[in-house]
Amino acid sequence: MILLVLVGAGLFQFHRLGGFNEVEIALKSVDGLALQGISFRGTPQDDAIARVFQKMEQIALGADLPLHTIYYVEPAGKLDTMEVFVGVQTQVPMEDFEQLSFDADQAVVATIKAHRLVMPSPNKVKKKINQFAKGQGLAVPYLYIDKIIGPEEVQVLGLIRK
Repeated sequence: MILLVLVGAGLFQFHRLGGFNEVEIALKSVDGLALQGISFRGTPQDDAIARVFQKMEQIALGADLPLHTIYYVEPAGKLDTMEVFVGVQTQVPMEDFEQLSFDADQAVVATIKAHRLVMPSPNKVKKKINQFAKGQGLAVPYLYIDKIIGPEEVQVLGLIRK
């Protein structure tokens, strides 16, 4: 009986946090997508990564812009090397920041609305994006960009080459 109550409570909490929400997939135009920000290469435990995120979050919040991240190398553990770009999409030139532009005119966009504790894994989202692209007769995306809309909403853009 106790086990049944615990399972029920767990499922209720999972539902309350949005764990059963479907990932919405759509094809969108992204012609002219350009980001400005900072790249980081190191381990997840490095204090510098926290400073990079804090700096870019301040800029994003101050300008009311979503934060974008690109994980070129995702760490498997706390001591593994990671390579990430953290930035914003803005037309206003920002000095001392990297400028990235992308060879894409469209993207498969996966919208996830759930608490980060119950969001699907990045690999599951990429798999859904790839399946959608193939189903539409498109090439598999060459790059994935996380666009953080809010604390409980993230869009993953799977960029498709022109």
